[in-house]
Amino acid sequence: MDNRIPALQYVLFAEAFQKFAALARQYHFYEEEVARMEAPIYKMSPYQRKDDVK
Repeated sequence: MDNRIPALQYVLFAEAFQKFAALARQYHFYEEEVARMEAPIYKMSPYQRKDDVK
């Protein structure tokens, strides 16, 4: 399934998530959940080759 989003939207979304994740990790806020949320974000990257998307 190809669930990638347009590049600009992905960059804005990933940047916002990384800011959230950095703050959450700084205060040990649901560290396991933050790590679990991070994986699907990288799968949505429009910078992956189409053959790499599963």
